[in-house]
Amino acid sequence: MKFDKTKWEIREDVGLPSSYRKKMLKDLTTNYKLVGIKYSQLVDFLGEPNLKDSISLGYDIIIDFGNDIDPVNIKTLEFSFSKDSVISSFKIVEWKK
Repeated sequence: MKFDKTKWEIREDVGLPSSYRKKMLKDLTTNYKLVGIKYSQLVDFLGEPNLKDSISLGYDIIIDFGNDIDPVNIKTLEFSFSKDSVISSFKIVEWKK
């Protein structure tokens, strides 16, 4: 599915990311310049990150709770940035219980 900012920003119940993010991930990471842009440009493009610290930020792609209150699968698109706020790399991180 082609990246669509409006669909990217949709949140499901309880603030979970929409299923659109998973469908758009390949197009986003393949066809858009994400490395080398400023932090502020990335936030303008993708919206506010779900995770942020002094050297990285991340966007939730999947949070699956299964039948439990604790997640059983989490997939995140994580970006690293330099001290001059330029995106230096990104990676997809997945955790499964």
